[in-house]
Amino acid sequence: MGVKIKANDDRILAIATAVLLLSRDDLSQRGATPGLITRALAVYRTDYAGYKALHPKRDRAAVSDLSSLPQQGRREVYEKLLAAVDVVLARIERNSTQFSSLLELDNFFAFNLKQFD
Repeated sequence: MGVKIKANDDRILAIATAVLLLSRDDLSQRGATPGLITRALAVYRTDYAGYKALHPKRDRAAVSDLSSLPQQGRREVYEKLLAAVDVVLARIERNSTQFSSLLELDNFFAFNLKQFD
């Protein structure tokens, strides 16, 4: 039997935060490269302990911190990603979207953020 993930489930905000934090790390190290979102999702799912150790603070203030992105182009990409994630979260809430698995949730984020991938 599948897992029911409702629109107000904390796991939705957790995946959004992880995508932002891990993508910001990637942008600061490599710049905007193909696979930004899918790489972040893969790291989050395969190395959760490493993600938690690297990002002990995982909240809105943490994802809004741009200090690790001194290059203007990379900062602009991240700001656009931040806005796009907010749109995805609002859409989930507005439509009361439910997911039947973590994979379905990940795929929803990957699909809706494909312009960054």
